[in-house]
Amino acid sequence: MKKLKLLSALLLMIIVGCNRQNVNIIIELPDQPETDTLVYLIPISGTTYWSISDTLKRNETGKFKLKMKITQPSFISMWSTDAKIKDRARFGVKLLVEPGGNYHVSMDSLKNVQITGTNEKGQMLYATLPDPFYVEMELEKWLYNNDTVPYPVFHQQINDLKQTDITKFKELLDNKEITKAYFDLIQKDRDCYYAQLEALLLIIKSDERYKLRFKNDDGLLEYLEEIYNQYLINDESLLISSFWFEYAYFYITNYKPFIQGNFESQDLRKAGMINTHFINEAKKYLGGKALEYFQARFIACEYLEFSSREKELISLFEQFEKDYPTSEYSKYLKPHIDELVEYHRISELAFDPAVLFMDNYETINTLADAVKPFRGKKVYIDVWAQWCGPCRDEFTHKEALKKILAENDIELLYISTDMENFDQHWKNAIKYYNLTGIHIRANRELSKNLHDIYPYYPAWAIPWYILIDENGNIIEEYAKRPSQIAAGENLFTN
Repeated sequence: MKKLKLLSALLLMIIVGCNRQNVNIIIELPDQPETDTLVYLIPISGTTYWSISDTLKRNETGKFKLKMKITQPSFISMWSTDAKIKDRARFGVKLLVEPGGNYHVSMDSLKNVQITGTNEKGQMLYATLPDPFYVEMELEKWLYNNDTVPYPVFHQQINDLKQTDITKFKELLDNKEITKAYFDLIQKDRDCYYAQLEALLLIIKSDERYKLRFKNDDGLLEYLEEIYNQYLINDESLLISSFWFEYAYFYITNYKPFIQGNFESQDLRKAGMINTHFINEAKKYLGGKALEYFQARFIACEYLEFSSREKELISLFEQFEKDYPTSEYSKYLKPHIDELVEYHRISELAFDPAVLFMDNYETINTLADAVKPFRGKKVYIDVWAQWCGPCRDEFTHKEALKKILAENDIELLYISTDMENFDQHWKNAIKYYNLTGIHIRANRELSKNLHDIYPYYPAWAIPWYILIDENGNIIEEYAKRPSQIAAGENLFTN
């Protein structure tokens, strides 16, 4: 039986390989001569995800040339490495590429884009549409405005936006400027995008943890059920949309627990089984290719986006490999799982003697109190959290930072914004990244005081760096990042 399975898998791989066709993309960055690297997403069976990516280098003609083999149409995003991932829509472009297609893209730093090639009019139109990293980025105007407007008005507004998008592509189809196959794929993408936009809005509005802002909230769940019944999460034709995972994720982790009303997430989290629970729930509603993709991306999402360091992700990946022995996703997941294994190995070790915790840090309520022990010395403060990806990126420059601080006789203080229930995660991260220096985990009062200094803290403000003088005064409220210092920028602005 095992031999038969292996033979079937091998035969499938041969068939898939024979069906692959080249896609050729040439990219130019006319106003970014200093940029020599582009990031692009690697399509797997018609799906793409930002952690599954590779890079391109400029060739001798000053252009970027991407040639790949694919078996089915896929959306591919490309962006400059000078742009952060959340800004990729501003600095990059997203194409719906098809087997055998040829594309030429010119884009500048202001997102002026010119696209020629297969279905070029459609590609140009798609480049004008919102492409948020998360759909909730588009919800602000409905969440915080027009408090007294009944929900059916918002439902109609969202439907009108969708129809406007589809009508524009339909005009291109009628004029024979795009193919029917291309139009159908775009329609699936728009179906998924707007379904998730409205579904997430309804989930937020219906959740008792949020203030209901509609004057009549009756029937919100009926609207939500109508969306999920119309656009089934197990519809594999929706997988082409980069918004499908978010759509399925909120269905499984928010909608179902909400309507069942008996979900105790805290108990599962304490038991280290919350991710296993959601994967098991996904198996109830998904199958085939949709389930394979959901599991792969769920594991990657928990580790990379939500910074989950739970050991159960290791066992979930091991089970995924058993269930899908030939999955193309595995080779992209494995390096992250190897990191997680190493993380847990290091977390079992003792702290480096140079890692110090400030005495009674739990009772420190202000930044002024935090720097009192350093009176007579300058202090460089790193405000961070173990879940913060950009914070962790900056740790790669910590040795260069320490060298500059030592040369200027400056002490290093880390202030974590992690909540009390993530105390062990905080300490494990200190070990894993070997953050030698003095540490504080901010209590609520200290967090409030930091917020008074920097109103955007902690949501979008970390990592945040502060320089303190010998008398405890702030001399650089927004000090240089370690990466800037490592690149040769002066530690002091003045």
